[in-house]
Amino acid sequence: MDSLVEFEYLGADRAIAVARMVREKPLNSLLLDTIDQLAEKIYAWLDDDNISCIVLDSSSEKAFCAGADITALYHSIKESGGGDNPYAKSFFLNEYKLDYAIHTAKKPVIAWGNGIVMGGGLGLLGGCSHRVGTPATRIAMPEITIGLFPDAGGTYFLSKLPDHLGIFAGLTGCMLSSGDAIALDLLDVVVAQKDKQAILNKLADHNWTQDPAANATTITHILSGFAVGETLPTNLLNHREVISGFVQSCLDAENFFDAFDSGLSALLFDEWLAGSVATYQSGSPTTARIFLEQIRRSKGMSLEEMFQMELVIAYQCIRHPDFPEGVRALLVDKDKNPAWVYQSASDVPEEYLDEHFQPVWPGGHPLSDLAGGG
Repeated sequence: MDSLVEFEYLGADRAIAVARMVREKPLNSLLLDTIDQLAEKIYAWLDDDNISCIVLDSSSEKAFCAGADITALYHSIKESGGGDNPYAKSFFLNEYKLDYAIHTAKKPVIAWGNGIVMGGGLGLLGGCSHRVGTPATRIAMPEITIGLFPDAGGTYFLSKLPDHLGIFAGLTGCMLSSGDAIALDLLDVVVAQKDKQAILNKLADHNWTQDPAANATTITHILSGFAVGETLPTNLLNHREVISGFVQSCLDAENFFDAFDSGLSALLFDEWLAGSVATYQSGSPTTARIFLEQIRRSKGMSLEEMFQMELVIAYQCIRHPDFPEGVRALLVDKDKNPAWVYQSASDVPEEYLDEHFQPVWPGGHPLSDLAGGG
């Protein structure tokens, strides 16, 4: 298969292992082959005592990773004719295994998240011990636009945002700036893109130990020395009180989505908010229901259980109409006129929503071994 990721080692002792995604034109959108190439090396590096630190990087100046290559998933659904879909099932299974391994890595993993970081891109970056952004970093979970759902750890990332901001972000697919991300603990440090090579050189020149905690502290110190000094612009945080109060009022209402849909007009006073509202209103009502339900169900879940729930939903989404229809409308035919199964989130029957949380496989869960190293 074609190389979608380049690998290199830095330093005289080759202690820094770099995985650099090089599929620039589609903004490093993830194919199954991309996931598998990354996983093969990263799993080996995590077990290699000679590797002190792993770096996830991109050759693109525009993006770290824009998420899954959803057109590839779309074509796999169409080719399967609604039957068994080995490509899509392997994609989500292998992606979530890799994401979980990064979350639980016993050694430092750095992600260089310059530019676009969306969907599965946040899945890769978000689990790293050192999440590096630049002023150009833009983060979003925009799955509502295509009838999927915030996955690849989206349950974890969005459920832990304060003041119900995660609910708003998941429902609207809104774009977060680097300032939002650093304040909301989605990034650890923001540095200038022009300093990347200097940072890699410092990592390469350091004498690393066999102590992962000490190595992590060293990396934090190196990165903090390059942290940008200017005030970073914010989007979501500019409207924190308005969004928090609005979402809370919807949660307190008898029907969340009746209140949400009827109250959105009060958010149109600002261009960024209005754009977020428009994304929600044109998105999949089924996705909206799925997302709020996954957040509700995630309370008290471990990270492992969240990924297990996401795999159930993902496997169901490839069997239900909204996902392929959303991709068709946005990226295949590009008519931007998806025929969603339901016209509003309140119209989605409980039984239909519940189907998306029912396992489709006989026997044990495919991710049942995550805690044991997957």
